[in-house]
Amino acid sequence: FALEDFRGAASKPNMPAATSVYHADGQHDSHGMVLTGTGGRYLWVMDRHADTIEVLTTSDDAHVGTIALNGSLTDNAAPDLTDIAPRGNLVFVALRGPTPLSGDPHNARGSTPGLGVVRVAGDGHSGALTGVVRLSNIGADGVERADPHGLRVRRLD
Repeated sequence: FALEDFRGAASKPNMPAATSVYHADGQHDSHGMVLTGTGGRYLWVMDRHADTIEVLTTSDDAHVGTIALNGSLTDNAAPDLTDIAPRGNLVFVALRGPTPLSGDPHNARGSTPGLGVVRVAGDGHSGALTGVVRLSNIGADGVERADPHGLRVRRLD
């Protein structure tokens, strides 16, 4: 979207009008988003319920791919908020835990609370989950309460 569309938005509520650019059948819960590729060519949208990343082009809003996160590193990723490394080669994503702390009932229940590392490929068009840094916070009652909900990449020069 063009940033100039939002100038003066305070005096024009709901301008520009919302446009649906992608819809998937079934249960989904889109949450975190990050731009990848040269000049932000692609928008990655984290889907907490489907355990995927949906890839859209920013030039024409086309859905061009789905990155599955479940596999050998996790069987229920529940990806949430995300950020990209300064070089653009890695995307970091918070992976929700089995006991969501931000309200219940909640469909963002994951089996691997922690930080997911997704290697970006194809100039942002695709990628793969290559690592998980697991977090744990088991209470005296034996319940896992680690539930990362967000993250931010900081560059230290």
